[in-house]
Amino acid sequence: MEVATKTKEGKKKVMIIDDNEIDIFINQKVLEFNNFASEIINIQAAQNAIDQLKSSKIEDIPNLIFLDLNMPIMDGFRFLYEFSLLPDEVRAKIKIVVLTSSDNSNDKEKVAANADVLTYISKPLTDQKLSEIASMLD
Repeated sequence: MEVATKTKEGKKKVMIIDDNEIDIFINQKVLEFNNFASEIINIQAAQNAIDQLKSSKIEDIPNLIFLDLNMPIMDGFRFLYEFSLLPDEVRAKIKIVVLTSSDNSNDKEKVAANADVLTYISKPLTDQKLSEIASMLD
């Protein structure tokens, strides 16, 4: 299952980029339970996410991306680099939340230095963490 889309009443179009199906399932359920997203796009490979962002119309671009750092082939840091090469109008529409199991202080510092990243949070996504993210977006 590469890309699964779930439509729900809500306010944000969200993309989850994570290679772990269980984490995707948990994150999607938290988003659905909190009525956070109008659409949830799940992608298990960062390169596929970049390809989708490059080929999407501006109105189809997500507002928020939850990005895992530790993935095979293209990790979250490489995704952030590739994301930085996208057109400004695409990047301006999207906020990125790094949602990862990494507790490495070097990872946190690298992410904090990236202007495209809204925040860095540790897995799992919870109602409280989602509420904090929502307050950053308003």
